[in-house]
Amino acid sequence: MRKTGGKILTMLLAFSICLTAMIPLHTKARVPEVRSTPDWTKSSDVWQVSDGVTAYIRDGVLYFEGNGVIPDYTNDNLSDRPWHTSIFGTVVVGTGITDIGTRAFAEFKNLRYFFIPSTTFVSDSSVFHKIDSSPVVRIQGSEETIRMIGDRIPYTSLDSWAAVAQSTSYNTLYVVDNGTVKSLFRQKTYPNLERVFSADNPDIDRPTRLREQDGEQLQPYVSPLRFAPGYEMAGRAVTSKVIRPGTAYLQVVADYLNYGYPEYTYAQTCSNMVTTGDKVYPVLEEPKQYQFTIPEQLRSPGRVFKVIVVADGTHTVLDDMDDSDTTITFMTDQGTFTYSIIYKP
Repeated sequence: MRKTGGKILTMLLAFSICLTAMIPLHTKARVPEVRSTPDWTKSSDVWQVSDGVTAYIRDGVLYFEGNGVIPDYTNDNLSDRPWHTSIFGTVVVGTGITDIGTRAFAEFKNLRYFFIPSTTFVSDSSVFHKIDSSPVVRIQGSEETIRMIGDRIPYTSLDSWAAVAQSTSYNTLYVVDNGTVKSLFRQKTYPNLERVFSADNPDIDRPTRLREQDGEQLQPYVSPLRFAPGYEMAGRAVTSKVIRPGTAYLQVVADYLNYGYPEYTYAQTCSNMVTTGDKVYPVLEEPKQYQFTIPEQLRSPGRVFKVIVVADGTHTVLDDMDDSDTTITFMTDQGTFTYSIIYKP
């Protein structure tokens, strides 16, 4: 889209009004009767996106309405998107849309603003691949939709957005309804997600001003994992972070819970790196003991923990090697890996 004159000014003014007044997710536009089979005609006023979901463009805004999913797309079939050759800078997703599929909006380089219900799941960060370099995602509402992964692991719509937020550009802004939702969303990971703002922020209609703000002071970060005493490596740092993994990863953990450890419960997942300056160690020279500090909310006298370590596509279940109720000790030769904590009450 060429950023010319009145068109962009109109869009920016509209965005300012929408952010402060909260653009409605259901429009009053007259929508033709939904067809029973997909109609991919690019010139249609209303496109049939999937069963129960339609889309249309008005004044540079792409709207999705109905009940159902925005499907997955791949590099090979991006042109199958009904909006593939259209011009728009804003996406508004209705409350009945349950999922946004892979690469749904990829490669729209001028696409900057999104209005998404808090109950809608997003597939992964490919949805926003090669869009505007400073996008704004307005998550509307305070409810989370909950799904079960393998009948054992709860996964919510805001979990899916946190998984995207932890892996997308630092310039991405997330705007939520209020401070309660802000805290909930930010604390999905550790360290907390940054660039999350409440809609009552006085600069909410000026994204550039928001990007100049540091937000409130983030809590001091301390890696929950370190080398166990006696196994330290001079000059090497262990940095572990709580993450929100995608559903494919969680399905692996759920399979362990379903078929190998049915008496265990999923706790959380972390990523880990061992580094010296800019050097990263994927594998260590020999196995080392790591010690994980159990979060307060997971501590219970006599509780039994195991660690599922995932590295290079392989996964291993390791026992807790200590008797402490506050730490978990395990041994591996991996330096860069993802691990999940499971426990038996």
